[in-house]
Amino acid sequence: MEGNLDYIYNELRETKTELLAYLNSENTSERILQYIKDELDDIDSALQKIENGEYGKCEISGEILPPEFLQSIPTAKSSYEIARIEQYCRKPLYS
Repeated sequence: MEGNLDYIYNELRETKTELLAYLNSENTSERILQYIKDELDDIDSALQKIENGEYGKCEISGEILPPEFLQSIPTAKSSYEIARIEQYCRKPLYS
């Protein structure tokens, strides 16, 4: 995960820069302003965890979160959160 950690860290910083630019633009819709602020908080939290060596651990159980999941959703905080997201990603048995 070490090599991926640098990649995730850089992606989080880039995303933060893009969101801050959007947040400070005059075209920011009030409808999504809170979502942007919440995402920025999650990004700041993930960046802080990387810097403190705590990134990738479940905030509830302390278990290591799946690295392949963190690559897709780097702001995931817990196994519970991952399970809830995976619930929406499942393919139906019948189409």
